[in-house]
Amino acid sequence: MKTDFDKVNEWLIQLFHDFMILEEQFLKDSAYSDVTVKELQILTLVHTLGTCRATDIAKNQKLALSTITITLNRLEDKGYIERKRSTADRRVTHIILTSKGDELCATHREFFHMITDNLFDSVYGTTENKLAGELAALHNSLENMK
Repeated sequence: MKTDFDKVNEWLIQLFHDFMILEEQFLKDSAYSDVTVKELQILTLVHTLGTCRATDIAKNQKLALSTITITLNRLEDKGYIERKRSTADRRVTHIILTSKGDELCATHREFFHMITDNLFDSVYGTTENKLAGELAALHNSLENMK
């Protein structure tokens, strides 16, 4: 007989898998099929941070700067980001989204709004505040594991 721990563990694995498949399908079916899920994560982070540096992205993602640089090169070649030299310090390069990058992030946000709407429909009777609180606690727990 499965314990509650086993059930939660299985659900977390399945949910992670489901989200990965949904994001891959979202990209495949969109006008942005040239973007990978990892590239989408980087674009979403740049959108969230606003103008940022490659080192900011590397720290946030806990990846080597060289790995981030390769991904940024690909995104720049595809037209999703631009690199702008700082006028205050020419050694600093800022990463900004192009209009194409902004459009992808907006479309991705709409996609997740649809998922959230479906989630609320499926947990009828559960208040949004309780669900938001539980998800925030899960997020904090995962952040502390990093």
